[in-house]
Amino acid sequence: MHHMPTCTFSCTSPLPVLHTHTHTHTHTHTHTHTYTYTYTHKLTSLCHRPPFHPFCFLLATYRMLTRSLVCRASLQSRRRWEQRIVSVLSENKEEGVDAVAKRFQRVYKERRYTPVEEAFPPLAAAAAAPGLRSSAAKESVESVQQPANPLVLRVAFLGPQNAGKTSLVNSMALSNVGAVSNRYGSTKDWTKAVATVHETQLLLLDTPGIVPRDTQRVRRKFASGTAKAYDALFVSDLVVLALPVGVGFVEKEHKVVATEVVRRAAGRELPVVIAMTMMDKVQTPWHRELYFAMRTDLESLGLPTAATHEVSVKGGSGLVELKDCLCQYAKPGAWEHYRREATDLNPPQRVAELLRQTFMELLPHEIPHCMRHRVLGWTRKESGTTEVVVEAFFDRPAYMFTFYGKLEAICLRAQQVTERELAPQRFRFVFQAFIAPGGLSNS
Repeated sequence: MHHMPTCTFSCTSPLPVLHTHTHTHTHTHTHTHTYTYTYTHKLTSLCHRPPFHPFCFLLATYRMLTRSLVCRASLQSRRRWEQRIVSVLSENKEEGVDAVAKRFQRVYKERRYTPVEEAFPPLAAAAAAPGLRSSAAKESVESVQQPANPLVLRVAFLGPQNAGKTSLVNSMALSNVGAVSNRYGSTKDWTKAVATVHETQLLLLDTPGIVPRDTQRVRRKFASGTAKAYDALFVSDLVVLALPVGVGFVEKEHKVVATEVVRRAAGRELPVVIAMTMMDKVQTPWHRELYFAMRTDLESLGLPTAATHEVSVKGGSGLVELKDCLCQYAKPGAWEHYRREATDLNPPQRVAELLRQTFMELLPHEIPHCMRHRVLGWTRKESGTTEVVVEAFFDRPAYMFTFYGKLEAICLRAQQVTERELAPQRFRFVFQAFIAPGGLSNS
């Protein structure tokens, strides 16, 4: 006699429960088979899961297949999209290569531009050192309209590197005459700016930063700039010693530079005016205490100076007082520039300096200081726009590729800067980059 199988389930706790399934099957020949299955389920709710149904298995299989098909379709569409992007980029790259080749063909083979030498005749005054005038410069001075009592003062700005000399000269001239950056050694040569105050014309000479030549490496790297800075004393009537306040104290090398500048200026009987730059950083009481300690440390050197002024280019404070102080040392003499002139640079030189400022703003920190550029062509179009052909030289291929990657932004920024500084002229720039195998000179 057969008995119906019996199933026993127990569920007494919401925690993982141990279920016991006992299946007893008895045959007529008094042989009893007992099957016991024990398994464990983790419940996600207080109630037991419903019994397994074949339809649930079919539904899960269908969902899994559908999901795999959808993922495969999305993967294929994504691959097609990536292939499309690669094709577009390759087309743009080919177009860029073609544009560079066409530009090279037009500039160097067909020579469809006006050389700078033809657009601007050689100027002896530009080739000569600032402060030295040739016959052509004298003729230009005679053409300048002179006031009733003209006064002139030649001022040389000296100081350590990153002291804010170029920013100070630009602020006093009300124009971007020299390129400015946060890295030391941005100024490589003399840069002349002009500031006219009533009947006094201030000829401001920006110089490279002075570095104490205490080691052979420093002597080899910065000896040229330091020599050019000290040479400015021979063509000046007054010296402005710029010392940065941003560091909060007088560094040892700053003391050496200040002592050497004052000593050389005293040898030529030139007055020295100290300009404490970056005063906008002295804001908190702690910074003021550091600044007063710096002034005390500086006065302890006993340097024979004429005056000390606190200036801030960012805040615009102290610039008028510094101009008034310089005007007191002006001597009678003929003006060398018109009242509204800001520099003695000719237009190509001015554009080259503005381009250097643009490179320092847009290119990574090291590239603008490791490249050289020059204005090759200056073509005036019938539309009134001036096309400027510029050559750029790099010592590494990566620098040149980075330059071409930012070429569109460089052209736009250069147009904005030049049109603002040289209004009402409009400019269009054509750049051609090269790699110098032997490296570039720092001079």
